[in-house]
Amino acid sequence: MPRKPGYTSYSQALDGSEMSADELEFLLAVAAFQRRTGRRYPTWREVLHVAHCLGYRKIAEPTPIGEPHPFPDAEPGG
Repeated sequence: MPRKPGYTSYSQALDGSEMSADELEFLLAVAAFQRRTGRRYPTWREVLHVAHCLGYRKIAEPTPIGEPHPFPDAEPGG
């Protein structure tokens, strides 16, 4: 059965747009929140709420945010 176009088709359409399982889970959770509330653009507070609903909690000491860098599981050169 062919897949319906939607949020998950993004990773199939563009080179270099592969998502980790965590990224896809978060994206789909935000999409579900948007459908449930009828809000296309959630506030940052609502985004944090979605993250908390997925089980994310602040457990480490904060570190300064500097220049963007690849995540540890990212492939080199990609």
